[in-house]
Amino acid sequence: MEIAQLKDIAWWQSLCPDIHITEDQAIDQLSPPKPRTAIRQDDWNVCKELINEEGYFAYDSYFDPALVESIANAFETLDDANIPPIFSLVFDEVWELMHRLHPMMSDLVGDYWMLPAVWAWHVKASNQTAFAPHRDQVREAAPDDDDHLDYLTIWIPLTDLNYLSSCMCIVPASADPDYDMGTKKVIVEDLQSIRMLQGRKGSVFCWTTGMIHWGTRQSSFGPPRKSIGLCVQNPEAECYDSPPIDYSNSYDLNARLSIIGQQIINYSREADDSVLKLAHGLIIPESS
Repeated sequence: MEIAQLKDIAWWQSLCPDIHITEDQAIDQLSPPKPRTAIRQDDWNVCKELINEEGYFAYDSYFDPALVESIANAFETLDDANIPPIFSLVFDEVWELMHRLHPMMSDLVGDYWMLPAVWAWHVKASNQTAFAPHRDQVREAAPDDDDHLDYLTIWIPLTDLNYLSSCMCIVPASADPDYDMGTKKVIVEDLQSIRMLQGRKGSVFCWTTGMIHWGTRQSSFGPPRKSIGLCVQNPEAECYDSPPIDYSNSYDLNARLSIIGQQIINYSREADDSVLKLAHGLIIPESS
């Protein structure tokens, strides 16, 4: 990959002609003029009870299947070209996917910021694994007087997940004595309390940033797992990743690449020096 090539919209469009890059339109205007997926209220009520009581929820099949499929196909194309899946963030469809979380996030957090803390995975059967057991942040996890949470992590599978997939595992708050204790220490004593989050592509998995979680190893008998993870927070809480993403703004290709470069530096565990050098070259200085 060369920086000049990555900054060429025509090159991206030739690579993935079925999806788009729009530079002069606000993110919240990118969605096509069609009804959004309605929240199934009974399911949603259970999800809200779960995240308040146990620190997580799994809402099955939320997103438009066609939108999910278009992004999953882009992951495949990027992989064929040896381009990390985080570069899917150049495309409108990924931004649209994130913005479509608004009804859920506004209900859980109230006014919220989408943070520039985004990562993408294309996990295959190999010696490589997804992230080991960890907590995202040591932050306040209990709801406030308005029943709103300050910080949330969202994880979106773009492929169906079952026992052959690299699924997400969590330790519910009720089984974690260190939950909400201001520590990043990870000790899993009660193995029977571990919960594997399985679901269909386009589901929404969500947990508080103090939740112990990890991805399992992908089986050679299952298709590769593709997924996107992101974070939101209440603007009144301490911001741990800035500047937040403003959906009322447009993000041109250079701005999207700058966010991608920062995510590679923040999250890529196995990037070699050439990839890190490329990532630094994509970042727009704050004074720009």
